[in-house]
Amino acid sequence: MILQRLSEYIATNAPMSNLPELLSLHHGNPLGLHPIAIPILLLILAVAMHLTTYRINHKDERKLYPLLYILVGISVVLTYYYCFSDDLPLFEDIDLHRKEVSVGWFCQRAIVGLGWSLLGEFLLTYVVFFFMTALLQLVARMSDMMGMAEKQWQEWQYVNFVMILGASVAGVLDVFAPIAGVWVMIIYQLLMLIMIVAKTVIDIVRTHKVWRCLAIAFCYFIGIEAVTMLAIECIEGYIYVFLPVVVIFTMVSIRYKKSKK
Repeated sequence: MILQRLSEYIATNAPMSNLPELLSLHHGNPLGLHPIAIPILLLILAVAMHLTTYRINHKDERKLYPLLYILVGISVVLTYYYCFSDDLPLFEDIDLHRKEVSVGWFCQRAIVGLGWSLLGEFLLTYVVFFFMTALLQLVARMSDMMGMAEKQWQEWQYVNFVMILGASVAGVLDVFAPIAGVWVMIIYQLLMLIMIVAKTVIDIVRTHKVWRCLAIAFCYFIGIEAVTMLAIECIEGYIYVFLPVVVIFTMVSIRYKKSKK
């Protein structure tokens, strides 16, 4: 009965290509920011996260970790604010015969033209890549401070893989089979949640540090959901390049140097 009602809802409202559209939790841009302002800020933050993680990993400047926490935190807040704003450019949805809010409008050829859309796609890919890299870096840092081994904090990458693969498949299906695309998004989101819960329980059993494990899981969850929303738009911007994008994303790894005792 529940699945039938959900299918009816999806059939009425599909396609829903992103979490804000799925949850219908939008706000009216109370800060009055221009639509392009936050994407530009996210790009600047991505450059900062790129340089910071590079200096931490290659120059061993661990004193920069507080800065990285701040950069990731600001990026998460800005991403949620932006993605749930209903004051964004619209695009014409052919399947629903109506206009919808487009989070990745700067990757839409129909809105900004071919040249700007290709540039937008490239820059958004850059943002997603280094946003995810910085998030993993912080998760590794917090796990290491709890005494976890390298293979234990790298287990978070399995969740990343599910997100990347699920978002890619959902992005493709949203073009050719919108209802199926929404179902895929729901399924991989549930799978990610189950994996995060399972990982957290396992870490609690390993370390017996309940609150620290819960804090890591919470930080990772809100971070990876922010990355997910941007990744979906990155993939949907140019559907025919989603495979190379997936390959790039799956190359993200934790280049974390264990703290010296």
